[in-house]
Amino acid sequence: MTPQDGASEYNPTAPVTVVTDAGRVKAVEVTGGKAVEGTISEDGRTWTAKGPLEFAKDYRVQYTIVNDDDVEHRGSTGFATTSAANEADLSFDFEDGGTYGTGQVIQLNFSEPVTDKAAVEKAVTVTGAGDQEGKFRWYSDQMVRYRPKDKWAPNSQVNVSIKLLGTDIGNGMIMNQNYERSFKTGPKNYAYVDNNTKTIKIYESDKLTKEFPVTLGDPQWPSVTGQLVVMEKAKSYFFDSRTLGLKPGDSHWYEPFYASNACRLTSSGAFVHQAEPSGYPYVGNTNISHGCIGLLPDGAEYFFNTFRVGDVVETVNTGYGEADPDNGYGDWNIPFEHYQDASWKGNW
Repeated sequence: MTPQDGASEYNPTAPVTVVTDAGRVKAVEVTGGKAVEGTISEDGRTWTAKGPLEFAKDYRVQYTIVNDDDVEHRGSTGFATTSAANEADLSFDFEDGGTYGTGQVIQLNFSEPVTDKAAVEKAVTVTGAGDQEGKFRWYSDQMVRYRPKDKWAPNSQVNVSIKLLGTDIGNGMIMNQNYERSFKTGPKNYAYVDNNTKTIKIYESDKLTKEFPVTLGDPQWPSVTGQLVVMEKAKSYFFDSRTLGLKPGDSHWYEPFYASNACRLTSSGAFVHQAEPSGYPYVGNTNISHGCIGLLPDGAEYFFNTFRVGDVVETVNTGYGEADPDNGYGDWNIPFEHYQDASWKGNW
């Protein structure tokens, strides 16, 4: 009998068999979870369960074996499958079936540290939207990202298949399911922000459609450069300078306010948003923000209504470096040939 009687933390995807050296297996019943079917080999000596068992269950296997003299022998064994404490799962950074920009990066967040990274990468298949080569980059033992060589094809679909059920990802932690997810890509949108001209140029399907004046980060809080991806959007977003470590009396302190048409670019707080009315005279000529890209109402509204999560915004000529690639989705700033090398460092 596999597993042995009394076994614990048994992988639910591992085989469950009843074998006799003489005679034949007549019947097997597995109880403790959902019904478990099985098949008997042609020679009648081996019964094998079909499909995986459930996690965190106490199973009982009762079997009947008939020997060569047609005498029945009944027996039973018990075992426990992987407990909840040793289960692992993952979450995605995109909504299944959602629509995203062509710069959307696939991020997998594991509930437990992954030591067998090769096993995880082998289990992931990404197809569609150009079917191009892709690579992984591990930012920690619990977070990995995947991106193609070039941005996804617009108006297409990306399919993500992950076959990890039963995989030991390290330290005895067992993945508890497989995953099938997909998202669609919308039209290709791209924004180019130039500090020299204090403008943002908006390209739709590779055509320049709009140009608006902007204000960027001032010399004490310069805007980061490079390509970033819209992470989230909100028609109104609460800004509080205390999140930057500022307090009343500091030179860059500002009263909390709600910014309109806000699109986040970094986890640390860089946004494209509508400037406050007091800042309107500076838009297009002077940098006054804390690193955000500020626009007048018409530009901010157009950007908000046109760009979606996953669209790319590139900023140049601020004299400052790039954001860390995991401070948002700065993955497109990493040359593809270096993407899988977690030790490679760019201008951040």
